Amino acid sequence: MSDGTRPDPVLYPELASENGSLVAALRVISHRLGILLPGLVEAHPRQGLSVRFAAAVKTEFGDIRIDMRPESRDVMLTISMPLIGVAGSGSTTSLKIAVEIAQAWQSGMPLAEMSSNWGFLNFSPKALAHDQGAGVEFEWGVIRKLSPELIDQKMVEAAYVTPELRALFPMPAHGSLQFRRRTISAPGSDIPSIFPAAGGCWTVISLHDPQIPRPTVSSAEEAVRLVVAGLPAGCGPAVEVIHAARRKARESHANDQSERHTKPDRM
Repeated sequence: MSDGTRPDPVLYPELASENGSLVAALRVISHRLGILLPGLVEAHPRQGLSVRFAAAVKTEFGDIRIDMRPESRDVMLTISMPLIGVAGSGSTTSLKIAVEIAQAWQSGMPLAEMSSNWGFLNFSPKALAHDQGAGVEFEWGVIRKLSPELIDQKMVEAAYVTPELRALFPMPAHGSLQFRRRTISAPGSDIPSIFPAAGGCWTVISLHDPQIPRPTVSSAEEAVRLVVAGLPAGCGPAVEVIHAARRKARESHANDQSERHTKPDRM
C-alpha cells in the first residue's frame, strides 16, 4: 500500500526500476514505443501525494495531465486548454495507453478522433467546438441563451445579425458585449465594446484608448452601427487559435513521420 510518497510497486511495477518516478517510467515506455514526448514534465501532485504520482505533457494549445491513484491501479488523464480550462478527461489502467494518448494529444489529433479511438475519453462540447474551428459560433450560441439578467438579449441579437460582428469572438462581461480578433487573447481589445447605460441606453467604449469619445445612444441597433464604424481595418473573421495551433501540430507531426519513413536505413 502506498503512503503517498512513492507508488506501490505491486500496483505500478513499471515504476519500480525508475525510483518510483512516473515521469521516468513514461519516458522509458515512450522510448520503447518509438514515441517522442518533448513536453513531458513533472506536474504538481494532488493533495497528500508526492511528485512521483503526477506528470504532464505541455503544448502551446494546452496540457494533458497524467495522475496515478495511490490506492488502486488507475491512471487518470485530464486535458486542459487555454480559455476552456478542463476540456476532457478519462482513466485507464495502462501507462502504455496513457503514453499513446499523450502522443496523440501533442501531435494534434482531433479530439473527436481521440474520443473514438479511446472510448473512455470524454470532451466538453466547448472543447470540441474550438478544436473543430467553430469556437466563435459556439460562443455566440452560449451568449444568445444567457439570462436577460446577465445581458440584454436585444443587444446581443442586434450584434449577432450584423455579419461584421458575428464573425468576431464575443465576450460578455458585467452586462457588456465585447469583441475579439482571436478566440484566445490577452485582456483588452482595439474593437469598440457595448456597455449598458442608464435609462435603457447604450455606451460604446473603446477600452484600448480612453481618449476616444464614448457616445451614448438610445438603441442597441445604433450602438452596433457605431461599433461597426469603429472597426479597425482588416478586422475579422476571428482567428480560431486552438484550431490553428492543433492543425499546425498535425502538419508538423505528418512531416516528421514522412521524414522518418523516407530516411534510408543505415547499414
